[in-house]
Amino acid sequence: MATTITDTPARDADRTRQAILDAAQQIFAEKGFAEAGVRDITALAGVNPSLVSRYFGGKLKLFEAALDAALNTRMMTDLPKEGFGKAIMARFADDDDRISPLPMMFSAASDSEARAVAQRLLRERVFEPLKHWFGGKDADVKAARFMMVSLGFFAYRDQLPLAEFAGRVEPGLRHWLEKEFQAIVDD
Repeated sequence: MATTITDTPARDADRTRQAILDAAQQIFAEKGFAEAGVRDITALAGVNPSLVSRYFGGKLKLFEAALDAALNTRMMTDLPKEGFGKAIMARFADDDDRISPLPMMFSAASDSEARAVAQRLLRERVFEPLKHWFGGKDADVKAARFMMVSLGFFAYRDQLPLAEFAGRVEPGLRHWLEKEFQAIVDD
C-alpha cells in the first residue's frame, strides 16, 4: 500500500505565518510600533514568540510585512478610470473588514527605523503604482493629490473619528469626495 505524503506541515507553516501577520497588523494598529511587543502579537496569534524570528527575522521585519500586506494598492488601481470616484468611495467607505494601514504608519513616525520602512513602502506600494496607473506628465501630482485626499478621509474616519465619516458617510460629504477623486483622474 502506497503512502501519501501530505503538505500539512507547509499548510500549518502558512497558517502560522498568516496568524502572526494578522495579529501583528492588529497590535501595531492598536498600540503602535514602539508599544507593540512580540509577546503581545504572538499571544494574540496563539503561537510561540520564537516563531516571529523564524518567519520574519524580528519585530521590524514583522512590521514591514504587516504594513506591506495592509497597503493594498490593487484595490485602487484595478478600478476603471470612468466612474472611479464612486467606485473608490464605495471601497473606502463600505469595506469595514479591511485592516487600515494608517494607524501603523502614524505610529511608525516615532521610531526612525519603522518610519523609514513606512516611507519606503508608501512610495513603493502606493505612490509609484498610482503614478503609473494615472500616467501622463502630471501623474506624480495626481498620485500626490489622491494620497492627500484619501489620507484625510482615513485620518478622520480611523484616527481622529468624526461622525460624518463613520458608518455610512454623510451623503453630501460622500458626493463631494466622489467628485474630488474623479476630478483627480479626469484633470
